[in-house]
Amino acid sequence: MLVYIGIDDTDSPRGMCTTYVAARALRAAEGEGARAADHPWLVRLNPNCPYKTRGNAAVCLPLEVERSGFDRVWEAVLGVVRELAELENGADPGVAAFPEENRGHLERFYFRAVREMVEVEEALELAERYALAFWRHGEGRGIVGAVAAAGASVGTLTTYELLAYRRREMWGRERWVDPESVVRMDALFGDRTFDNFDYEKGEVRLTPHTPCPVLLGIRGTSPEVLPEALSVLRLGEPYEFYQVFRTNQATDVHYQRLSVKDLRPLVSAIVTGRVVGRPRIGPGGHVFFEIDDGTGSVTVAVYEPTGKIREIALRLVEGDLVEVYGAVKAKPQGLTLNLEKLRVIELRQVYAARAPACPVCGKTMESAGRNQGYRCERCGHRDPRAQKVLVAVDRGIRPGLYEVAVSARRHLVRPLRLEAALRASAGT
Repeated sequence: MLVYIGIDDTDSPRGMCTTYVAARALRAAEGEGARAADHPWLVRLNPNCPYKTRGNAAVCLPLEVERSGFDRVWEAVLGVVRELAELENGADPGVAAFPEENRGHLERFYFRAVREMVEVEEALELAERYALAFWRHGEGRGIVGAVAAAGASVGTLTTYELLAYRRREMWGRERWVDPESVVRMDALFGDRTFDNFDYEKGEVRLTPHTPCPVLLGIRGTSPEVLPEALSVLRLGEPYEFYQVFRTNQATDVHYQRLSVKDLRPLVSAIVTGRVVGRPRIGPGGHVFFEIDDGTGSVTVAVYEPTGKIREIALRLVEGDLVEVYGAVKAKPQGLTLNLEKLRVIELRQVYAARAPACPVCGKTMESAGRNQGYRCERCGHRDPRAQKVLVAVDRGIRPGLYEVAVSARRHLVRPLRLEAALRASAGT
């Protein structure tokens, strides 16, 4: 039978990674006769969740299991979770197994867990009604991710990530991957991988900065290309093993298209509206502007780490029509949308008053004095009635979609490079 085992919340700020636990659990399950029915699923949930450790990822193991062998497989998976989870450092893991025929009851919960806040009680109710078995530790918040991952919509799992894991003696030590080899890998496989290197800031984006077991991760659109890409890299240490995951990363699945009046904290929204007033620079180089969609107005925050997109935001003027993508946060002054992508739909034409051109030779004329018109220094032509003319200003911005720097991008946000590649592959 097909069984989907969800696992979540095995890590803590001090260490471990749920993907590592799941990869080890997969091997334990295979040792008890189970077969992988697909790559394990790395499922990112609501990136705004205040309870997350880092990237708010849960994992699902899709397994082919003999009915008579399910109990052994279940105990093998639980054994790995109990052994590796950071129980003493606050992890509250949850594990839940569902048969294929019950997954349809979980899909709505999956989408809600990606897009909003859900309660432990909701996950428990689903587990009690539809799971073959489930287990949770402590407060049990991990059961939320376990149920959501097991119910993930396959249509949203369209990207892949190879995660290479460190030998245990290297956990907690500084990682090193040769930056030049990352750039070379990106040049060779950039049409099928993404977010390898932040060229705006000159940073390698494959390696985490936590004491977890992960050495590096390579994201792509094809599972076959990832081991090839890994082979190009020069590493400061050998890895213990790697695992390729199927993921919902870089899909924009977390966004909801909302009006301002329907915004609420801890959701990720797409809002279309017109710019009100002029953008302003705050302390730390952060940029803020307001948009109004007719139902209300909201502040859009473009923080300094997002990079050059701040320059685009500063070129907006009142009346521009834009579409903003980002996380909604509650601030003392009201709701703020933290910008992740910006689509400029329509730009208001801006004019500036300029001295007129000479009608004889074409050179820009100069003032002849207060209320005395203009004169041309080149040919001597004078016109006492000439006045300044309005000239359209090039604002240094065009309609289109703009994104934050790679280093500031969240896991679920689709990069423009990937969007362009997908359009090309679809022939559009």
